[in-house]
Amino acid sequence: MKRYLTLSILMGLLIVACSKDDDDEPMTGCDTENITYTNTVSDIFNMNCTFSGCHSSGSVNGSLATYDDAVNFVQNRPIIMALRREPGVEPMPRNMDKLPSCTIDKIEAWINDGTPE
Repeated sequence: MKRYLTLSILMGLLIVACSKDDDDEPMTGCDTENITYTNTVSDIFNMNCTFSGCHSSGSVNGSLATYDDAVNFVQNRPIIMALRREPGVEPMPRNMDKLPSCTIDKIEAWINDGTPE
């Protein structure tokens, strides 16, 4: 009986441990298809970049407040490297936790697809 209880507990822990990835995202995957500024990227930028004031309209850091601003920003800066916190670039968002990998993947997909509005 103890063996079955121990086995059940271990199986439960294994299921819980394998149900999330390293960024605490569901294992269902990250949908990076059909990402546009309007349907995805603007919300990410507004929540993480413009709301904080770091990249609001007219910011000396560069604006991410509008579609045109965002396109200009990503074309002239190593944003994905900064979001992934790679060596040689200042990590973004500054003074905040790293964005989840799926969020970064969505921004990268948007850039790679030609920054559709």
